[in-house]
Amino acid sequence: MNRLSIITLSTLAALLISGCERPKAAGMEKPPEGPVPVTVTEVKSGNFPALLEATGQTQAFYTVQIFARVNGYLQKRAYVEGSAVKKGETLFIIDPSDLKNALASAQAAYDLASANYTNAKAVLNRIKPLAEANAASQQDLDTATANERNSAAAVSAAKASLEQAKLNLSYTTVTSPINGFVDKSKIDVGTYIAAGANGLLTTVYQTDPMYVNFTFSENEKIARQDAIASGKLSAPKDGKYEVELTLSDGTTLARKGSINFIAPFIDSTTGNITYRAVIDNSDHKLLPGQFVHVKVKGMEWKNALYVPQKTVLTGDKGKFVYSIEANNTVTPKPVVAGAWVGENILIESGVNAGDKIASDGLPKLKPGAEVIPNTK
Repeated sequence: MNRLSIITLSTLAALLISGCERPKAAGMEKPPEGPVPVTVTEVKSGNFPALLEATGQTQAFYTVQIFARVNGYLQKRAYVEGSAVKKGETLFIIDPSDLKNALASAQAAYDLASANYTNAKAVLNRIKPLAEANAASQQDLDTATANERNSAAAVSAAKASLEQAKLNLSYTTVTSPINGFVDKSKIDVGTYIAAGANGLLTTVYQTDPMYVNFTFSENEKIARQDAIASGKLSAPKDGKYEVELTLSDGTTLARKGSINFIAPFIDSTTGNITYRAVIDNSDHKLLPGQFVHVKVKGMEWKNALYVPQKTVLTGDKGKFVYSIEANNTVTPKPVVAGAWVGENILIESGVNAGDKIASDGLPKLKPGAEVIPNTK
């Protein structure tokens, strides 16, 4: 091989080697050598509102199932399905023909019993003086007395039957027991209805006010109790918690609710405790079964340590901050982070109030790196 060939091959090899080196992507370059300028932030302490957040589901304040109380053919549906109804408003009419006849029969039985009682009483009134004058036997007096009492009892029984017949006839007009919104009819007009469990006609929902059900885990409850016992967390003095609801579209309701029930047991299948809030729903924005985001307000974190959220980083071993040492180097300090409050994050452990940490230039830092602190 001549000298020119050797030079050509060497040049080609050099070009191939240089072509294999890929340019570094933005952000992949080595950190600059020398001290890194950083802004210094102190770990501070203060009082912050403590929020409890959960997913809740609305529930009607009253859910009343309307059942037929007498047998008969459904003659009419008197409401618009899905509409608002008032207490006492007619919902259904059951054919009253048979019950009108039953009422007439009960009235006749009552009239007969009353007439028999009147006659028995008159007989007794005639026999009493005769028996006192020994003009009638004691047996005649006893018989007249018994007839009077029996006929009086018959009147009472006939009166009860008459009242029941009147009541049964009134049941043929089915009315709403509450103000609310009424569901669709469960039975078509013309269908024969059997009173009782099989005679469900519809359901009425009272939605103002509205209930909201939500849960917190047993562990969350224990953590809150421990924090309150240690003084880190304070509960409202009056024991009343404010409940704020956010709808699925991000709208937060201006009106607030309050907790009115806490389950006295833990659900063994989920490990959760059920809470219930009640909230005004006069504008009917909430419907039963609706999912909402729940924020429970009223508690407060006391003397809680906090730092800006941006200063807390995540590494292989969890959360940490870069602590600035006296010799202007940084050391990663593991921390246990708590709740986010605005632009800050609460720190449960790992640092102390007054500790200096880096708040910017963080991607350029590594353990032991020298820094140029800039205190704002």
